[in-house]
Amino acid sequence: MIGEISSFSNALANGFTNTLGGKSTQQSSWRNTLRGSTTIAFALICVVIAFDLSSLTLRVVVIGLLAGFVGGLGLPLIYQAFSVSSVSFVGPVVALVQSFNLILFAVIVKNEELSILFPIAAALGAAGLYLCSRQGVSSQKATFSAFFLTASAATFFSGFSFIMTLIENNEILPALFGARIGVLLVSFLFPPKSDKKVFTKPVGWRKFALLSGTCEIIANLFFMLAINNLELSKVGIFMASAPALSVLIAIKLLHQKPSLVNWAGIAATSGALALIAVG
Repeated sequence: MIGEISSFSNALANGFTNTLGGKSTQQSSWRNTLRGSTTIAFALICVVIAFDLSSLTLRVVVIGLLAGFVGGLGLPLIYQAFSVSSVSFVGPVVALVQSFNLILFAVIVKNEELSILFPIAAALGAAGLYLCSRQGVSSQKATFSAFFLTASAATFFSGFSFIMTLIENNEILPALFGARIGVLLVSFLFPPKSDKKVFTKPVGWRKFALLSGTCEIIANLFFMLAINNLELSKVGIFMASAPALSVLIAIKLLHQKPSLVNWAGIAATSGALALIAVG
């Protein structure tokens, strides 16, 4: 039960962190969002790990640092994707690509069996993406650029997941501490630049960036609990809820309104993810 609850909580927290990051990027820039969200996430994990310093080991911290650096490279990409494109398109793309990578990893490395329903799920996922790419009620559109940004981000996030499978249950906190160091290093590769939009809304973007970073560390924690208490391929079924959750959050935060066709695509995408996971 811990694995199932953690998987769903991870999907929900990811929906919030990506959408909040997109909102911050709309009001400022992805560079500012990256630095703001990364700083608060690092501060939070430092407070938590301070109560358990004895758990820190060089091996675990290094593994976490490597995973965080790889996954952190996807953050600038996903912030940009959520800020310029329809969430009803970006959400399904990131969920499908990340789930596909996780399942491929489970089959090749973990020797888990590939679902016999995979061809059906692949076709359903492709149909879902096509429907999601149709323009919704709002003016946001699905573009090849948005697809490239999202798919690339999902691949980096998958790298984070692969590396973190080396961590045991009792090593979660020190691993996340190392991961936040890795993400912090990424943020220094892309220092903030002055942006006129920052001065027109001096408070708004910071609030969304800080909330995004807070949700991100929560999502990381739930993901670690999920993969340590549930088969990796089964975690994918709960990722099926991520696209719909992201869209529901975006309706309020980003003022986007998916059309009925978009919702049909989201349903098809979720169905594809579920078929692969339960097969």
